Amino acid sequence: MTMTERAAGEQIALLRCIGYAAFSRRDRDVDVLDLVFDSLIDAPGSEGVRRLRFAGYGVTLDVERTELGVELRVLPAGPIVVEACGDEATRLVSFLLRWPAGTQRPVRTAWVML
Repeated sequence: MTMTERAAGEQIALLRCIGYAAFSRRDRDVDVLDLVFDSLIDAPGSEGVRRLRFAGYGVTLDVERTELGVELRVLPAGPIVVEACGDEATRLVSFLLRWPAGTQRPVRTAWVML
């Protein structure tokens, strides 16, 4: 095995460990919403506006990002707490939705780059 092959193998092993660690740190009692629409793929040409739709478990979350900021719309409507988790350096974000009355299990969006 050459030095380059060994270094590549070590990098792959490190990435695998990081992936397993990230997966094990996820919230086990939180369902994950699927990304079902992304304007970059499904409606290209919307310069300056990015639209995403996440859905599942009876919940839909629409996300719109413009130069002015991010707007969220949740269906079904009602009292809800939304937490954004992410990293500004990578622009990766996931939104956690919780219902204060406990009428539904919390849900989280898939991780996306905004």
